Amino acid sequence: MTTSIRTAALTSLLIASGALADEGKDSSLLGPTEKLGGILSSMTLADVEQDTYYSSGGPYPHVYARGAASLVFPFDVDVERSSGTSDDLELDSKLGFGYNAGVGFRLGPGPNPSDPGIGYRFEGEFAQRFYDTDGIIDSDGNTVQDIDGDIEVTTIMGNFLIDITNGGYRGYIGFGAGVAMVDADIEGDTDDDTSFALQIPIGMEVRVIDNVWIDFGTRWMYVPGLDIDTDITEFNVLTSDVYVGVLIEF
Repeated sequence: MTTSIRTAALTSLLIASGALADEGKDSSLLGPTEKLGGILSSMTLADVEQDTYYSSGGPYPHVYARGAASLVFPFDVDVERSSGTSDDLELDSKLGFGYNAGVGFRLGPGPNPSDPGIGYRFEGEFAQRFYDTDGIIDSDGNTVQDIDGDIEVTTIMGNFLIDITNGGYRGYIGFGAGVAMVDADIEGDTDDDTSFALQIPIGMEVRVIDNVWIDFGTRWMYVPGLDIDTDITEFNVLTSDVYVGVLIEF
């Protein structure tokens, strides 16, 4: 019993001495950190503000630049031609290649690019895709006409992406819209057309060092309603790119 009384008395004395540490000063003369006084004098106003600010999660702006090389997988798309029947025909295209590059502005969850949380990106992108087409097929996959064709697609896009960072990894998905300039060389006849373009980028980045990431992903792109003056007169572009590149975040 005596020991408990002594412990309680000592605890009360320590609290009282801390609370009275600043009692001798006029509170109007105390600085902003001293007004916390007593047992809280070890926690400054700056500490409180910093804890509140960092717990809010940002946003923190970052500028970045990226570039990637890609394999282009074109899908069979409906096609119209100037000679012969044009019902239920598709353009049979082959694996191609391309690249994309962009600069953007990211609102991250923390001051460090690798801080965990959700980020938002706005970016401008320039990309090119090149692939061959060597046939027109019917709905059953039978070749209706062999052709020698080259397709070049140049796009300028604006993208919005959402990413989730977990230390050394960052996944993202987004949506893009812009303009596509398509050049077609079909059996020696060359023409071009311009149309709007849509895309969906999906990927993952792996951190190499603090602000450098290896970028893996795919971009699904669609360009409708192209009119050209060759044996092929109307077609669409639908591709899926698989790419690897580098992103540098500042």
